[in-house]
This record gives sequence, structure tokens and C-alpha cells, in this order.
Amino acid sequence: MAPHLSAIILAAGFSSRMGRLKALLPLGTTTVLGHCIKLFQDCGIEDVVVVTGHRAAEIEEIARSSGARPVFNPDFASRMFTSIQTGVHQLEARSTGFFLLPVDIPLVRSGTVTQLADSFAASPLLVAYPIYAGERGHPPLISTELVPAILNHPHPEGGLRSLLAAIATQHPAQIRDLSVADANILFDMDTPEDYSVGRQRLAHSGYPTMAECEVILNELHPMPEKGLAHGRLVAEVAVALCEAIMRHSDRTLDSELCRASGLLHDLAKGKPRHEQEGGRWLRELGFDQAAEIVAAHRDLVWEPGTAITEKEIVHLADKLARGSRIISLAERFAEKMGFYQDNPEAVRAIRGRYEQARRIGAAVEAAAGQQIEDILSHSLAICSP
Repeated sequence: MAPHLSAIILAAGFSSRMGRLKALLPLGTTTVLGHCIKLFQDCGIEDVVVVTGHRAAEIEEIARSSGARPVFNPDFASRMFTSIQTGVHQLEARSTGFFLLPVDIPLVRSGTVTQLADSFAASPLLVAYPIYAGERGHPPLISTELVPAILNHPHPEGGLRSLLAAIATQHPAQIRDLSVADANILFDMDTPEDYSVGRQRLAHSGYPTMAECEVILNELHPMPEKGLAHGRLVAEVAVALCEAIMRHSDRTLDSELCRASGLLHDLAKGKPRHEQEGGRWLRELGFDQAAEIVAAHRDLVWEPGTAITEKEIVHLADKLARGSRIISLAERFAEKMGFYQDNPEAVRAIRGRYEQARRIGAAVEAAAGQQIEDILSHSLAICSP
């Protein structure tokens, strides 16, 4: 992360459509504003400016307690552009660029911020935009070279958008669009219904949606079709096992976490210690839950008698899939041991993995009240061996 980046959070509005002040609404373990501030701080950005206006004292209290610098915009009731100018005017002198984030777009992922910052550090840019589904979202990262133009914009009624459009026309090579696996760059939390959806999104923010997975697999870390076919099968097997356990028991598991982690488990296939590398890639994108599962899909520490989680389910699903077809654990590991039969150390390691997989398989069958073969044969998406 570049050491001299800042962030401006716009929190001066009336929140009229929400009916309650957005910045003060609970979100996760903090407030909407606190969540926005923490996003940047977690990415190493220390200089966070919060522009206040309506009910400024309450906003300022949260900003200060969260380690941000509040600044009041006396013209907050006119145009949002005045709040942008107020924030820009308060940037530290050493800042080379700043993120701009309205407080009602609080669910942006840390990976988006770091991707933008890395791109900004790699080459001279005036603006870097995150792109999802072909659409620019928040927060743009803007060079402080544009501060004079922002403060002296001759047509403020057009807002920042018109100014940046003119700059893009003049300096197209210094404007960059970055594809990100983050649908939340487009998610505005304007109404009570949006707020409800936002809380649900946050609860599942540790792994990508299927649409976000497509961005990862097609644009950020492309995989060959053979690897994609295997990932799709592992995802379907993992979902089938997960849902069978939930049907038979009172366990609450997340089948979509299983689906995403299964699909992405071989993301870094071909790299040394590919499971660890794939986990690292996902962690950098802000998908910590999926990263933990992907990093454990090859070797897993699990003791019989402990609960089966999504991690064990994906681990087992990978062992039940060879390429794009389902096989038994015995068949899977017999192939491995035959291939490494002249390497005693490798054979010992394979036997250890086989015994672990058998133990996990037995625990899954006990939790699901069914044999694995029966679970998979009754799944609509896949066929039994």
C-alpha cells in the first residue's frame, strides 16, 4: 500500500430516503461510518477525512473515536460537490492521491482498495476506477495533482463527474479502469430495504458470489477449462454434502460458501503449494472465509469427534472428484499410491491423507444419515459413479 494515500468519506447528507441517518446505522460490529473508516485503515491508509454536515456533532464523535479527521461543510445542504471540495481542502500536504467514498456505499471490499492502490503506485495515474459488470463504481482513486482543478472547478453544477470526464478527454492515458471481483462498488444503501440487503451482504462477505467468482476466474486469475470443469464438480459435490447434512441435522452450514470455495479451490493450480497460494490470492481480494478453506483443501488438520464444517466438506469433495468425474476415495488414493509407489515417503503421506479423508467421510455420513454414494446419486446436478 502506497504510504501517502488518503481517503475522503462523504457523510454530510440528510439521509431523507433512509429515514434515519445512514452514517449512524449499526453495521456489523460498528456503524456504517465506522465500517467505512475501518475499510481504509485496514488497507494501511491512516489519513481518513470525514466530511460532515447534517447532525455534524454525532458524525464527528464517531469519526474521532474511529481515528478519522472530521471536517464540517457549512454548505452541505447545497451540492455534494461542496463536500468534496471541503474534504479535498483538508488533505494532508504529503498525500499523493485520495479515495472518495460516499458513506452510503459502505461494503466495498479491502481487495478493491488494495488493487487500486497497487495500480496507482505502479504507474502515473490521474484517476483509477474500479469496474464491475462493465460499470464504474466507488471509490475512485484520484491524484492530488487534480486538487487545484477540483477547488477551482468553473462549472460546479456538473459536479466531480463532469470535471473528471473533461480530464479523461485531455489525458486518456492517465485514466485507468480496473476490473474487480466486488459487486459492492455499485451498491448504494439509500433506503431501509437497501439497508436490510446490505446487512445480509455483510454477513456473507467472506466469500465471493458466483458472479464475483466469474470475474476472478475469467479476468483476475484465469484457469484452463479442464481446471474449471474440476472446480465446478467439486463445488456441486460440496453443496450436495452440505445440504444433506443440514436436512438431517439441526446444523446451520453455508452451502454458498461451499460452492464458491469448491469452485475456486484450485485457483492457483500449477504454482508451488498451490493451495496456500490460492488462499493468499483470495485473502488479498478480501475473501477471508473462502481463503481459509482453499488453503486447507489439500491437507487438513481435523480430529474425529469435532464438528464438520464447510472446510471439511470442501476438502472431502475435492477427494471425491477426479477431473470432471466422481470417484470413490479408495479409487482416488489407489491411483495416487500407484503413481508414487517407488517413493516410500510420498506413499506414507498419501496413506495419511487417505485415512483422514475416510474419517471425514464417515463423519459426513453420520451427520447426513446417508452414505456419500447415495447423497451424490440423488443430487440433481451430478451423477453417481
